[in-house]
Formats: sequence, structure tokens, C-alpha cells
Amino acid sequence: MTEVLLQPFFDPRSVAIIGASRDPSKVGGSVLANLRAAGFEGRVIPVNAGGGTVQGLAAVPSILAVEGPVDLAVIAVPAAAVLPALEECARKGVGGAVVISAGFREIGAEGRERERKLREWLAHRPLRVLGPNCLGWIRPSKRLNVTFAPGMPLPGGIAFISHSGALAVAILDWARDRRMGFSLFASLGNQADLTESDMLEAVAHDPETRVIVGYIEGLADGRRFFHALREAAALKPVVLLKAGRSAAGARAVSSHTGALAGSDAAFDAAVKQAGAVTAPSVEGLFDLARGLATQPLPRGRRLLVLTNGGGLGIVATDAAGGAGLEVVPLDEGARERLRAVLPPTASVGNPVDIVGDADAARYGNALRAAGPESADAAVVVLTAQATTESLGVARAIVGATRGWPIPVVASFVGGARVAAGARAVEEAGIPCYAFPEHAVAALGRMALLASRRSRARGQARRADPPAGLASLLTSLESRGGKMLGMGELGPLLDAYGIPMARAELASSVEEAAEAAVRIGFPVALKIASPDITHKTDVGGVRLGCRSREEVAEAASAMLRAVRDAQPSASVDGFLVQRMLRPGHELLLGMICDEQFGPLIMVGFGGIYVEVLKDTAARLAPLSPAEALEMLDELRMAPVLGGIRGRPAANRQALADMVSRFSRLAVDVPGLRELELNPVVVDEEGSTAVDARGMVA
Repeated sequence: MTEVLLQPFFDPRSVAIIGASRDPSKVGGSVLANLRAAGFEGRVIPVNAGGGTVQGLAAVPSILAVEGPVDLAVIAVPAAAVLPALEECARKGVGGAVVISAGFREIGAEGRERERKLREWLAHRPLRVLGPNCLGWIRPSKRLNVTFAPGMPLPGGIAFISHSGALAVAILDWARDRRMGFSLFASLGNQADLTESDMLEAVAHDPETRVIVGYIEGLADGRRFFHALREAAALKPVVLLKAGRSAAGARAVSSHTGALAGSDAAFDAAVKQAGAVTAPSVEGLFDLARGLATQPLPRGRRLLVLTNGGGLGIVATDAAGGAGLEVVPLDEGARERLRAVLPPTASVGNPVDIVGDADAARYGNALRAAGPESADAAVVVLTAQATTESLGVARAIVGATRGWPIPVVASFVGGARVAAGARAVEEAGIPCYAFPEHAVAALGRMALLASRRSRARGQARRADPPAGLASLLTSLESRGGKMLGMGELGPLLDAYGIPMARAELASSVEEAAEAAVRIGFPVALKIASPDITHKTDVGGVRLGCRSREEVAEAASAMLRAVRDAQPSASVDGFLVQRMLRPGHELLLGMICDEQFGPLIMVGFGGIYVEVLKDTAARLAPLSPAEALEMLDELRMAPVLGGIRGRPAANRQALADMVSRFSRLAVDVPGLRELELNPVVVDEEGSTAVDARGMVA
């Protein structure tokens, strides 16, 4: 019910500016001036310690002196005075407050302590607070602008949530030139109370919001964010720009999984699973938002390109490949209709080139002839040629595509000669981009979003943990903080039905030889050591041993090699395993992300996994269907389907293994990392050959 709790922000009847100044150049004065200039129809109350008149309005010395209720308070006073001001707001019964004041954790130790006290106080109050250290809040349809940024955006369907006030100021200015409309414009600041998750929950149910756009730098609570994002994305398109991506932010862990995860793998996994998308840049964020705010989502990936310039048609076609769209030839019926209305020099394939002398009538006739059934999305390109009249073309495009069930975007390429037409299509609800690549990229992301939203419906259901899990965990926790191998992890994997190559842990050369006889030849021999991550690098692996004597000889040689390579390594003995039939070698791993919890990764490679870097990631738990989607994302996914006469791998068995592995990751909260590498996959199933893991 976050949207109900935030009602004072969305539709206040009265607003008090605490710290209102007579000087509009000061923050408190600028907020008051902006609120009045926006035309807010509710009651505006300046709160100034000196009382009197502030910018033509009667001021009060304290919010407690206000007669009648106050829905929303805006606080623009020195940092030390913020908490006392909020205490008065709580006593007055104010529902919401926007704290613009800076001077909190962003300034160092003193500010961190001040913010700690503020958070502690807020935790026990019904008052909801945006900020501190934020730009403010704008609700255009209510003429509510409680920011210190100049100007007011138009009302529209885009809700913009930003962790950066400076970026929000720039976007406000940029959006006005493009006549972009917003349902909400919120700068979150330090998030002492309201977070990005609260905002997602609120705007998901906001009737004015058609698309949710966010600039994210960090998260207050990764798991809560994921659930809020999944709920919001099921109701409305969500597009996010994640800043601060850096390999330097990757968690330092000893497994391949940790090396490959990177700092933002969990964030990207959350966005995919929730049915949302990310944008590559600020421009790309709003290019996509413009399309989503006025156009339906594509039904598929077929793109119709219509242009009066062949070169620009080629540019659009090339861009389509990179955007995941397909420019396929039109069917013969569409071609016949196009031939009937176009000159003989026109190209009626796809792209449809209606030639440089095309006028408004030709654009309209061509679009009607092609029709929305020809594609899942359309881009209409106009370049300023000798006979171009952009305004007439714009009106023809709008008229011909009115009511189309597919998204239509335009690209009017040029300067002053196409400006009037570009503005006309924008005002009619058809996004217009400066170049075809931008238009196609936006449509490509829209198609990706449509695909993700349809797949996000099915999610994993929690199941009861297997019997005996508690005693297994007690045993593992007794070795907490140490790297565990297949010998220790085997019982846990077996409890979750994860197939493993038959293996025994032997503490001596003689025990290794005896274990090999019991298992049956041929066997693989591996050194068992918590200190050795990559066994092959130190001579710690021997494959295909076919007799007791060969095992004993290999074990003795292995001990010597390992002691020479890593003399300080602790050696527990040997792992003796039954050799498997040849198959595809994959990795299945997890790390416990600090924000999101267990992150599951699957990929190709075996010992070459860090070289290939062909992996996909999701948050646990996963359903088998979600696991199959992960496999489809791999660059080498076609290999599992069978190539060069090799049989297809049992993908369903592998997906089931991934799903069970993800359940294990959720059920064992102390598990910091776990890796099965390699997992051998063939036509019969998938089998874990080796395992490494660590329990806190």
C-alpha cells in the first residue's frame, strides 16, 4: 500500500515550505518561487522564523502555528535544523516531507552521524520523507513543483526516478526542448526513508504513469528492489540506467564464478528476471521512454523500414541486426499493393524506398499499402531532399498509421527543413529521432522488453528443504571458512538430487588404489586440498587410470608434484572418481551477492571458462523454465542442440539440475560460494564431476 502512504506527495492540498526565503536565489526561496510559478492550486504556506510576508504570502514562524492541516512539507534549512523541523512536522500530523537540505553522509563523518540519527528517528514515525540532500519532487498534472530547479516539465506518462539531482536538473532542461511529458519527477537523494523500491511500488499503481524510468547508482536493499521491480514490471514497462559499472567493483572470490560475476551481474540478472530492461546511456534511456510512453509494444521482431533515401534505409537495416530486429522481405500481397501506388523506380522489398521525390501523398499511400500486418514495428525515415515538405509528410504519417496495433516511430534527418515535421509527429504521439539508428535501437529495446515481460510470468516456487538438511549443515559449518571439495559437499548435492560422478575420498596412496578398485576402471584421480583452486595447474589431476598399480603410481607422483608447486598447501588426500563418457563441459556456480543474495551462473568452458566467458546469470531460486532461458542466452547454446553429427544434449536434465542447485543456494543461508566444474552434459543427462564451496 505504498501508493496510499505516499498520497501526500502525489496529490497534496496544502504545502508548507520550511525555510522559505524572500530571496528567490536561495534554495528555500527558489522552491517557493517554483511552486507558485507552477500554478499549484492548493494552499502554499511559507514557514520563516521571522514571520511577516515572504514573496507576497503571509508567513508563519513555525509549522505548528499553521491553522488547519498540512499534507506536505518541504524542508530547506541548515542540516542541523532538519531533525527538529521534522519533529514539528510529526507533531503537526504532516503526512510527507521533502528534505532538500544537504549536510548529511555526503560530507563525511559528522554528516554520517547526523543521518544515522535521522534514520533512527524516522524508523518509528508514520511521516514519510524524501531525501535528504535531494533536488525535490515534481507532479506536473497537479502543478506541483517543489524543487530548486528552474522550469516545469509538461504532464505526460513518464515517471522518472533518479539517484542524482544534478542529472535530474539536466534532464528537466533537455526534456522541455523535446516537449517530453512526465507523470512524476523524483530525486531521491540520500534515501534516509523513501527508497527506489518505495517509488517503484507507488508508481506501479499510479494511473497517470505509463512507463517507469530510473537512474540508479546503488540500492538500499537488493532483494526488496527485485521484488518491487518484478511487481512494477508486470504492470508497466520499466527501463533503468545503472551507473557505476566497473570490473574493479567485482567481489574477490576464489572461484571461476566470482571472477566472472563482475560488480553488476546480480543487478542485470534482477532486471532480466523481473521483465524490465536497462538502457546503455542517458540518451538511450529517454529514447526508449519516449517510444514506450506513446506506442504499444512490438508483437515480435519483424521491422518495416520505409524511407525516401536508400542510404538511410540501409543504415536502418544494419542497425536492426544489432538491435535484435529482422528486416525481412514483405509478402507478395504487400508488394503488389505497394507497386500499385508507387513509381516504377521505387523498391517494394524491405526497406521500402519510395524515392527522393516522395511527397506527403506517397508516404501516406505507401504506409496504407504496407499495412500493420506486414511487420511487428515500423520506422518511417524522411531526409530533406529537394521536394521535401516535412510538415505535410508528418501529417500523412500520422493519418496513415492512426490505430495501428504496432509501434510506429519516425526519423526526420536534417535540420531546419525537417524541424516542423518532426515536431508535428511528436505532438501526435509518434516519437521522432534525429537518426535511424536511434529509432531502431529504441524499437529493439521495446521488443526485448515485450519478450522479457511475457517470460517473467513464471517464477520458481519455494519448496520444502530435503530431510536431514539440518544435520548436513551442522557438519559443513564445523568447517566454516575453509574451502570444501567434492568429498565434503557430495552429501549436500546428493540431498538435492544433483547427479554426481561416483567418487570416494582417500587419505593415502593405498586407500586411493583400493577406492579405484571398488569404483571400477577407468578412474580419474584428483588432489584433495582446500588451498588449491586450479588443480591442473599444479599437476593435481590424472585422468584415465586403468589399474590399481596405475592409480598408486599416479597418486605418488601427484603428491610430489603438488608439494613442489605449492609446498605450503594443506593436502587431505585424493578424490577418486569414475570416468564419464565424453560430453560438453559446463560450469554451474553461485556466489552470495551482498545486495541480492544467491546469484546463479551457468556457462561453457570447464578449465577454459574464464577464457570463453560465455555465461548467463540469474538470482536464486530458478524454475526449470528460467534455467532453459539461461541456456538459450549462451553464445554456444547451439552446441547443446547437436552439431557435426553429435547428438543433442539433454537440455531439460541440465535445466532441472540448475533449478535444484538454485534451491540449494537459497536453503543454505551460510553458503558463500559453490561451484560445480565441470558439469558434463550429454544426451542422457548432466553430471557434476567436481565441486568447490565455502560455508560461512
